[in-house]
Amino acid sequence: MREFIESLPRSTQNFITVFLLLFVAFLHFTNLPSAEIKPIFGIDKIAHLVIFFTISSWSCLVFSGNRIRQFAIFLILYGLFLELTQMTLITDRYFEWMDWFFDVLGILLGLFTFTKRL
Repeated sequence: MREFIESLPRSTQNFITVFLLLFVAFLHFTNLPSAEIKPIFGIDKIAHLVIFFTISSWSCLVFSGNRIRQFAIFLILYGLFLELTQMTLITDRYFEWMDWFFDVLGILLGLFTFTKRL
């Protein structure tokens, strides 16, 4: 799979990256059917972790060297931006530090899984 992704033209890799970022924003701003569990480790926290793990893993496959770290910093700030935007622009939605924490945790797990270093 890694070889296939790396063999894709750079423009296709960039398109998929932008698509993933827009999809993450869509998921943040959409009210999906509620399977909300109130404890700290509810299903939404797991979703945040999996979503950001996936996009962080993707970045490890399409970027190299310093660009991986730069994109990881961008993702951390992007997750924070999405939480803040969700709080200010969408009624009935609010900022949660734990959501952002699980975003960051997913990013770090993706980086460690594919680069073996943080």
